[in-house]
Formats: sequence, structure tokens, C-alpha cells
Amino acid sequence: MTESQKIELRTHLTNELASLNGADAAAIEMEYTADDIDYASQITQRNLQLALAERASSKYAQLEVALKRLNSPDYGECEECGEPIGIARLKANPSARLCVCCQEEQDTGFGACA
Repeated sequence: MTESQKIELRTHLTNELASLNGADAAAIEMEYTADDIDYASQITQRNLQLALAERASSKYAQLEVALKRLNSPDYGECEECGEPIGIARLKANPSARLCVCCQEEQDTGFGACA
């Protein structure tokens, strides 16, 4: 991986971290309602907000780890097969630890890695 690619990825990572940092979880409040349908709707909305907040928190942690790993010599190498992870994949998902082939094998149990 070239130094300019690392700079590009670092910029991408810091921008994503900044956008996630600015997205604070909205206050999750429940209002009293005698209507069961309104109450069910509130519970559904609350659960959705909680899930989105948890997902953002998880992604933030992954991006922080990726930013720290960016300086290590093995960043951009697949942890499974040792082959380089494509730069397009790293741009799309800078916290990727596996190449496309190994990720597919892990997800489905089938892969075409050599």
C-alpha cells in the first residue's frame, strides 16, 4: 500500500469518525398512552433508536481500531490468508480485516481462496 493510499484512508477514517461522533443518540422517551397501538408504536420506535445507536457505537469502535492499525505494517493484509486486501475494499470498509474471498468464506462457508 502506498503512502498516498494510507493518507487517503486516514482522511476517510477521520471523516467517518467525525460524522459518527456528531450523531448523538436522540433522547429515547416513552409517553403515557392508553391506546395499545400507540404504545406498541412507541416501543417499536424506541427499539429502532436503540439498535441504531448501538450500531453507530460499534462502527465507531471499529473505525478507531482501524485508524490505529493504519500505521502498522500489516494493515491492509488479510488476517486469514495474508494476501493484500484490495484498496477499493479498504476505501469502502477501512476496518476490513479479511479479503473479499476470506470474508465470503467466513460468511457462507464457501469460498474460492487459493
